[in-house]
Amino acid sequence: MLSVIEELSEDGTVLDAAHLRARIDDWRRRIDDLYREIAEWFPHLGVDWDGTTVMDEPVMRAYGVPPVRLPVLRLVEADTEVAAFAPGGLWIIGVNGRIDLSAGQNRFVILDKAGIFAPPRWTIAPGLDRLAVEPLSRASLARAIQ
Repeated sequence: MLSVIEELSEDGTVLDAAHLRARIDDWRRRIDDLYREIAEWFPHLGVDWDGTTVMDEPVMRAYGVPPVRLPVLRLVEADTEVAAFAPGGLWIIGVNGRIDLSAGQNRFVILDKAGIFAPPRWTIAPGLDRLAVEPLSRASLARAIQ
């Protein structure tokens, strides 16, 4: 099985700190765009944009890229958290990033199935049944957070 670094560089991409920073910037933009879309899908829910999580992946350390803070989104209703979205990783073999979703006792993964620097192709699956994947939409997310 290939390591993440081997997979990243097998297509001829030159891996260096500048490339990793460009990927991180792209990741942050995709996260921000997705969070804005989610907030628009559920205007009846309150939105907490204040939280962050630290991104410090092994490939970043290998190339001397310092950790970065990425946004966490929380949806609330009547002071009760309905859902929390937190970036779970960018350099994951087979996908272009993962966001972890907690909705009550339920856990889901939101995956970008698009190629590097391509427009995102978000999907969602239960954390315990990742084969039950479907495109992320207002309807699929509403079922997850109900």
